[in-house]
Amino acid sequence: MRPASDQIHLFEPSGYAGVFQHSCRLAELLGRSGRRVVLHTGHEHEEVRVEGVELCPCSWWPRHGDGGARRSGAIAARFVGRTLPHLHSAVPPGAVLHVEGIAAAGALTLLALRVARLRDRTVVYSPHDTFSRRGRVDGALLRLALRVPHAIIVYSQADVEVLHRRGLEARRSPLVQLVPRASADERLAWRAAWRAGPDTYVVLFAGCIRPEKRLDVLIESARHWPANRRLAVVGEDRGGWVRCAELARTYGVDVAARVEFLELPEFTAAIEAADLVVLPYDKASQSGVLAVARQLGTPTAAANVGGLRELASQTFRAGDPHDLNRAIDAQLTSGVAPDPSLDENQAVTVHLHAYGRPA
Repeated sequence: MRPASDQIHLFEPSGYAGVFQHSCRLAELLGRSGRRVVLHTGHEHEEVRVEGVELCPCSWWPRHGDGGARRSGAIAARFVGRTLPHLHSAVPPGAVLHVEGIAAAGALTLLALRVARLRDRTVVYSPHDTFSRRGRVDGALLRLALRVPHAIIVYSQADVEVLHRRGLEARRSPLVQLVPRASADERLAWRAAWRAGPDTYVVLFAGCIRPEKRLDVLIESARHWPANRRLAVVGEDRGGWVRCAELARTYGVDVAARVEFLELPEFTAAIEAADLVVLPYDKASQSGVLAVARQLGTPTAAANVGGLRELASQTFRAGDPHDLNRAIDAQLTSGVAPDPSLDENQAVTVHLHAYGRPA
């Protein structure tokens, strides 16, 4: 067993989607620095291959089934009754405990960080969103949680500035992600599913379909597209799809949609098969979708909010379908692919310095 000073424990409770995939890649990179790295995560975590990392499925976080208060209550009860006691015993004094995200509620985030501060551990927090989607009380709890850790790491300069205005210091790191590459056959399979020929431009919305992610703005934009453009949607519905599907029917916009959670290889293949990925969000801190698209060399257009502007190929005014069309036209006309380079060594350096364990 390595000494506690050489142990890094990452905690991402869900086991799926962007924050989990980021945590996997970060854990893999940190493991190469010679430390013992453990990723504590959900019991139904995505099937991933992460070299040199121990995966500990200690969090009960079901991926499927109905949402709502009953599911949230069951998650919270097991989180408090099982997961936190496990972390308290599994992470020794002197080790690092880095809490990643926690999308469930500000209360669980606050509790996890306070428990982590016990036993002389180094506690680091990466919120991934510096705002709450769950209202004022949850937002207040998130702001309290941000004052608990020894260090905060965020993934955009916009978030550094947001926290600075609140009197908090944060370190910025590149947003590393697991990015499996697709085969030519996998890309062609997506193009066939979208009924997109060689002269068709596929404009893709990828990721969770939430109201604030404004798929409706992209549908409004598609009303005015030329015949050789195709709108595609892939991702899980989180309360935004029904209205958008009705809007598309009203406008006569044909959407090639696959509305469900996709495993990572299939999701990245869709991004790689598209000609342009659009993020019309109203609010954002950063985006794993943007980070993945950039590494795959797929151009992007994003609303000019939060940290999206830092990675997008083109930006447009949030909520403005006409300016979105301008950005789409400009990108498809230019044909310029984004620079896929990402300094993963910088990410490791930033994290190890935040942990007090420089390379």
